[in-house]
Amino acid sequence: MDLNLLLKIILSLGVAFAITAMLVPVVVSIVKEKGVVAHENGRTSHTGTIPTMGGIAIFAGFLISVLVFSGSGFRDDFRYVIAGAVFMLMVGMKDDIQGITPWMKFAGQIIAALIIIIPGDIRFTSLQGFLGIEEISYFWSVVISLVTIVGLTNCFNLIDGIDGLASGIGTLVSVTLGIWFGLAGQFGLMFICLALVGSLIAFSIYNIWGKENKIFMGDTGSLVLGFILAALVIEFNELNVGVQTSVDLISAPAISVGILIVPVFDTLRVFMLRMYRLKHPFSPDKTHAHHNLISLGASHPRATLSLIFLNFLFIGISFLLNGLGNTFVLLIVMLLALVAFYLPVFVLRFKNSEGNSFRNWVAKVSMNLFV
Repeated sequence: MDLNLLLKIILSLGVAFAITAMLVPVVVSIVKEKGVVAHENGRTSHTGTIPTMGGIAIFAGFLISVLVFSGSGFRDDFRYVIAGAVFMLMVGMKDDIQGITPWMKFAGQIIAALIIIIPGDIRFTSLQGFLGIEEISYFWSVVISLVTIVGLTNCFNLIDGIDGLASGIGTLVSVTLGIWFGLAGQFGLMFICLALVGSLIAFSIYNIWGKENKIFMGDTGSLVLGFILAALVIEFNELNVGVQTSVDLISAPAISVGILIVPVFDTLRVFMLRMYRLKHPFSPDKTHAHHNLISLGASHPRATLSLIFLNFLFIGISFLLNGLGNTFVLLIVMLLALVAFYLPVFVLRFKNSEGNSFRNWVAKVSMNLFV
């Protein structure tokens, strides 16, 4: 690796980390003074009152690092992603400070998404053979891109339920995409991923181990995180349209699902469960994967690490299956996810039921996987 490139990689990570690390205590002080805190209730997994809006520090570290180090490799169209992310940041701040209705939040997500889809022209142009479909029309390109961006934004918003989960998954996804962008020679996009990694790691230290300056990212952070990663995933897919180099992938759309399996599958599973119970898809409850693991007796750090490791395994599996094509890779990934995400549910049922000794033995052995 070129020494100059290595130095820029280290500095990109370091600057994002340092700025976020310095800003978190400032944000904590301000939000405590203004009373912008997350209160303990029947749904949350924390105790006491914790300052929120950590997303401000994350975004500041990310943005400064991107502007300084992406240089000539900065994609001109990515300025629209920055504009959309700023708009999303304001939506998240409004929700964290005063609270807004789900429909207002949804409208804000659509506006931010359209900023990068229409003037930015960052959108899907092909399904790359999924269900036999290659190039798609402009109308369907906009629709699919809009659903993807809004969907992933909400996925990260919804999994942000325990310390380190959203930031940990975000870090893993950013590292994965950053490595691929680097191998593909897309250094501008690689530095965007590196900036996100540096800021997320700094935030995670305060979020997981912080005492006096413990903080949550809030909607300010989770909405922006999901939004930026959605844009990067679209770029990842579009760069793989038409295999041209040794690092290009023929199953990029399906691999994208594998890269994002924890937020995507958990959100789909929870939404379907709520609708089956005749509840609103966004109605709050404790049916997420991290809630199930905690109910089994796992600590918050153990539950977070388990889900991050699970996501890591799916990333590896997805890349290894690349040669099978989108349809088969997606089918295999979703079937494996079905087993992985419902195993804790079945273990909970065994644990809580009065059964024979064999059933209790199965529950006890299975619980050891998570507790």
